[in-house]
Amino acid sequence: MPTPEPENPFQSPETVSQDADVKSQEALRVATLKAAIRWFLICGISAAPSWIIAAEATWPSQAGMATGVLIFMVGYTLVDVSTRNHPLRQRSDVKITLAVTYGTRIAISLLFPVGFFVDIMCGVFAVSVTGFLFHANFDIDAPIVGFFQTLVTTLIQGCLLNGVLAVYGLLIYGIFRFAVGSGLEGTKYRRRGYGK
Repeated sequence: MPTPEPENPFQSPETVSQDADVKSQEALRVATLKAAIRWFLICGISAAPSWIIAAEATWPSQAGMATGVLIFMVGYTLVDVSTRNHPLRQRSDVKITLAVTYGTRIAISLLFPVGFFVDIMCGVFAVSVTGFLFHANFDIDAPIVGFFQTLVTTLIQGCLLNGVLAVYGLLIYGIFRFAVGSGLEGTKYRRRGYGK
């Protein structure tokens, strides 16, 4: 990458490079903050049905669930920030697909009967897996076991829900690409820059 010309011709090129590094670090901080806020909101709202179901749980179980949700929040933030400049993420069809997919997830979480159904279906499987693992090997009455059992359940359930979201996102992407590629609507979207 060529070094930009300094405004002052007698200024050291190293100074210009340091200024560019400072601007780059500031851009990274801003991108990280925006991604963290976005994913903390998305994951927090998406976990609402599970929080309502677990309202009567013990404190170790609630702490395990909170830790699991926090792991997803941090993980999504790290992936978002590390891939923010990837060419795939710059494509408008991918941006629209991600927005629709996660927007739908938030809407489903806010519509409690639907949100409960989706969370319960994945949650029942996750509880079955962790119940098999933990009941066979540990004294289940210990609070630390309750914490870890709920943490593992939350992580399994989150992975299952993300799998469901990935399939849904691929369907949305396919529908969007089909709509863009057909008829006058496709021409209108291509002129606006979608589908590149």
